[in-house]
Amino acid sequence: MNRTFKNTSALFALVLLATAVFSQTISTNIDSLKNLLHTTNGIRKVNLLKEISVSFWNSNIDSSIYYAEKALLEAKKDGSDAALGDAYNNLANAYAIENKFDVALKYYLKSKEYRERNGNPSKIADTYYNLGLLYSDQKKLNDAITNFEKAAEYYSKANDYESQLDSYNRIISIYTDINNKNKALEYSFKTLSIANAHNLDDKKANIYNRIGSLNRLLKNFDLAEKYYSLAFKEWEKSNNLYGMQSAYNNLGIIYDEKGNIQKALEFYNKSLEIAIALKDSSGIATAYNNIGFLNASIKEYDNALKNYYKSLAIAKATNQTESVFNTLNNIAAIHLNKNNLSDAEKTLNMALTYINGVNDLSYKQEAHHLLAELYRKKGNYLKAYHHKDIELAYADSLYTQQKIASITEMQTRYETEAKEKEIELLKKDVELKELQYKQQKNVQQVLISLTLLLAIIFIGTTLVLYIIRKKNRQLAEKNKELNIINTKLKESEANLKELNLTKDKLFTIIAHDLKNPFNALIGFSDILERNYHHLTDNEKKEYISVISESSQNLYKLLDNLLQWTRTQTGSINYIPEIFKLEPIINQEISTLSANAEKKNIVIKTNYNLNKSVFADKNSIATVIRNLLSNAIKFTDIGGKVEVTLRESTEEPKKAEVIIKDSGVGISKEDLDKIFLLDGSHSTKGTANESGTGLGLLLCHEFVTKNNGKIWVKSTRGKGSEFHFTLPTA
Repeated sequence: MNRTFKNTSALFALVLLATAVFSQTISTNIDSLKNLLHTTNGIRKVNLLKEISVSFWNSNIDSSIYYAEKALLEAKKDGSDAALGDAYNNLANAYAIENKFDVALKYYLKSKEYRERNGNPSKIADTYYNLGLLYSDQKKLNDAITNFEKAAEYYSKANDYESQLDSYNRIISIYTDINNKNKALEYSFKTLSIANAHNLDDKKANIYNRIGSLNRLLKNFDLAEKYYSLAFKEWEKSNNLYGMQSAYNNLGIIYDEKGNIQKALEFYNKSLEIAIALKDSSGIATAYNNIGFLNASIKEYDNALKNYYKSLAIAKATNQTESVFNTLNNIAAIHLNKNNLSDAEKTLNMALTYINGVNDLSYKQEAHHLLAELYRKKGNYLKAYHHKDIELAYADSLYTQQKIASITEMQTRYETEAKEKEIELLKKDVELKELQYKQQKNVQQVLISLTLLLAIIFIGTTLVLYIIRKKNRQLAEKNKELNIINTKLKESEANLKELNLTKDKLFTIIAHDLKNPFNALIGFSDILERNYHHLTDNEKKEYISVISESSQNLYKLLDNLLQWTRTQTGSINYIPEIFKLEPIINQEISTLSANAEKKNIVIKTNYNLNKSVFADKNSIATVIRNLLSNAIKFTDIGGKVEVTLRESTEEPKKAEVIIKDSGVGISKEDLDKIFLLDGSHSTKGTANESGTGLGLLLCHEFVTKNNGKIWVKSTRGKGSEFHFTLPTA
């Protein structure tokens, strides 16, 4: 969302209109305004100087500041709160454009002071809105949200509901940027409520579309489809072809995500028809690219190439660098699938000529992934390794971006909560002072009454004592509330410190467990590269096996780490449903059977439960997979693993899963902290298998999230039993 300052003035609006439509007459308009300066004074002269200042925003910011300062001098002569508020706001806008944020902030606060004194809610709202923009530019997101909230509050008082929606849209953009999609969704529904309440029908389509997009990002595809359809109906009512084209494209994406290729193709073709009718080159290129992607997904490679080349031609003609680069990647991927290595190489080399103009790191990562695959197929392992190394560097950059966004989100959330508590504390403090003032006033009134009415001393004294006791009780209650608030603030501080400690421990685990597989990958691949022609076939197979195993272990670590991080940030959707556990257990046993066969381990099952459970199927499958994998890992060759499913003997109305092994067992010291981050570290298995160090921590998170309990019984040298429970349906 672009910066748009709020600068309320009827003449200002006319100047902007003239600037937009007749750019060649700007200097004439400025000269006309300057001529008017000699024939006017007071608030009218302040407004003329302000509008001259605004006219220079896009051409000469120094001149803009000069006339804004002259407007302030005239406002000081006028002396009215309205004139001073407008002049300070305009001067702040000019300094904000020049990126002198500290000076701009000083003048915005001055403007707010005078405008609040003047009492015009629309102009007070404008200053709060501009403060929100200023803090957004400085990445002070919590302060930006606070000021946009205040702006929305005052726009509502001024009955300016479109500007109120604009303020909330700014907040939605901030929460979307820091990946807090749930909060963005909350404010989106707030804007929908305002649009419905005040008949802002022309705003509904964009709101529905945004709600659909947020649900798509949250993987709520049915809800996304619902709101995209509502957006389409609104655009269809107003015959907004651009909106209808966008809605068709979004619906195509949803059906593609849901695996309904035929339906997705239908909507992409409808989007293409409208884009062609509108002669919208960007829309046409996007539609052809999306259709080509669908063709490729069902292996209709010739049709896919035909649509990709149509998209490419339009994107090149209209200088859409990102689109050109993405489409070239897609074309190269098809050539690789068809084993047309020469065509793939030409296409990727062409893509590299555009790479400096591409901002999306995932596109660049994909290009180097394809290049690595191309040179691997051609047998040029040195070049393949080079491009794989660049691909991993981009992956690391993307991960760093996501990590920074996650930390920013947590920090903003914490600061918002702290700010709310601080405001609550200040309110209590004001109430306390008001009570103290009232108490003093009551005492003074009683003393005056005593001097005038000596005859009623007894009644007056009794009344005073009663009032004092009542006020003291109220003061005691307020003090008690303040103590409670202080206690909560201290708890919040302790929670933040604990979060920081958890973060440090997590980074320690990552550093420890990432090093070994990377050392193996780099070391053995280096040996293969340097000594390939001097090694026997058995040695090559052995080294390749080590590289493969290290890659798999690295993938397991990153997968567990990703899932654990998502549980901490609340981005995993838990969708509980009723299902039988036996198929899930059988599926995971089948998945891990190869690992068990390598060590000649027998896996037995004992199912004694006729009930279904109520939980999230995906997370429970992860729990069973991790526990089974550990059991196999720590069981000696020729051992056995037994999986028991029964009704819990400890918790009524709950199912219990027991995974028992005849392995090495767990020491008493490790047993006490096995499900804590402190105790999460990888341990070699009985056949020297590597682990991720986060599996049991993830199991604990998922079982707890599904309203269950997990525990372990083990003796060193005698095997282990892992138990967990789930609610039955």
